Amino acid sequence: MKVLYIAGFGRSGSTILANSLGQIDGFFSGGEMNFIWKHALIENRLCGCGKPSRECPVWNAVFDEAFGGMENVDAREIMRLQFSGARTRHIPQMLTESGRRKLEARMGKFLTSSARLYEAVKSVANSRVIVDSSKEPAYGRAIAMIPEVDLRVLHLVRDPRAAAYSWLKKKEQPDSEDREFMHQKSATDSAVLWDAWNISTEAMWRRSSGGKYMRLRYEDFIAAPKESFRSILDFIGEPDPELPLAGENEVKLGVSHTVSGNPNRFDTGSVELRPDDRWKTEMAAGDRNVVTSLTFPLLARYGYLGKASPKN
Repeated sequence: MKVLYIAGFGRSGSTILANSLGQIDGFFSGGEMNFIWKHALIENRLCGCGKPSRECPVWNAVFDEAFGGMENVDAREIMRLQFSGARTRHIPQMLTESGRRKLEARMGKFLTSSARLYEAVKSVANSRVIVDSSKEPAYGRAIAMIPEVDLRVLHLVRDPRAAAYSWLKKKEQPDSEDREFMHQKSATDSAVLWDAWNISTEAMWRRSSGGKYMRLRYEDFIAAPKESFRSILDFIGEPDPELPLAGENEVKLGVSHTVSGNPNRFDTGSVELRPDDRWKTEMAAGDRNVVTSLTFPLLARYGYLGKASPKN
């Protein structure tokens, strides 16, 4: 069961990338599947198809096959077990064999339930590749503990100042009745988490993944989508599918069934891929300087200080 896991920090372009990949024949983009128990089952947020998750025919079919129906899932218990071993604070344990074994035993039912969920997605969607844009390195490591999962990690990186600028802005939350706007972060919080999640992603997969790790800058994807898609498909051993492109810098999006993600997961039709550099002129100088100083070593490593970025 091949899962392409997009890891990295939020507001890095994972939604448009995952939804584009989900248009490829044999691929299914589930969005941020780490939130499926909460957003779909408990809060009944909108699926990417525009229907409440409990009314979506695809997710109903998935839960019917996996559990005999949504009503048979104790979502809060599964979430409790998920949070007991798949949070950022558990990453140090995940870096050792003994720590991973302890966490695997602790999470128990969460891992078996997730295995049933992903297997049902593969069956219902008739997919060879499930694209999961959850991004959290700890959650990805937990999913990699499932024996049936062949996890391929696509480490998506975006300039931290662009990500921080996005987190600072007020954005509507169209898929929730309880929250009018999406969660915001300060420049400091965004920079610290950008460092932590990118360092953690590299620590867990870059050297020990057996060739199942690839890093991609969002800016490079926007500049050359065709080449980026080809690199991703070669990386996961799917070199021949038709690309989801409507033009040189346009992707063609159909209806998705994403359970969570950026509001652009509802977009359909031809979508132009263009750089968003508004942070360079609109971001407050103080915020920009804070992010630059807190992320400086990785800014250099990922090629955001004028040097070419190594791919891995």
